[in-house]
Amino acid sequence: MGPFNARLRSLDISLGIGETSRVTGATPTQIRYWEKKQLIHSRRHDANGNKRYSLANITLIVMIKTMLDEGYTLAKASEEIERSHQKADMLHVLISTRLQDIKREATQTVFNFGPLENDPDYDVIAQVTDKAAKLYKQPVKKAAAEDHTDRVVSPF
Repeated sequence: MGPFNARLRSLDISLGIGETSRVTGATPTQIRYWEKKQLIHSRRHDANGNKRYSLANITLIVMIKTMLDEGYTLAKASEEIERSHQKADMLHVLISTRLQDIKREATQTVFNFGPLENDPDYDVIAQVTDKAAKLYKQPVKKAAAEDHTDRVVSPF
């Protein structure tokens, strides 16, 4: 995690229920109910013990509110959000364990996910444009040190 991400995570950004309601469009009653159902969580922040909602929880409130406005039930919205988090977690594992290189080119971005497990002579390459993503296998490029083998000339 880079310095920017570390700093962003360390920021203590939170809002009280009134401000949270104002910025999300959810009523304080809805917010309290969702907290009671353990879909979101608050924390006691200041000396007077008022509830505060973190940026992550404010994001969840916006997601829930948007889904309810689109006709989802609260239970279905909760399921969809959980599924979305699971997908994000798996994507994080993929990126953090496999991504070896990213190159931005004029019309695309190329991601190298390293060698195939069942064919280590080939890397998995993803070419992504604004409209499409294509996967390829590409022969592994040998390191410069491997390309220059020491040649011993026999005197015979």
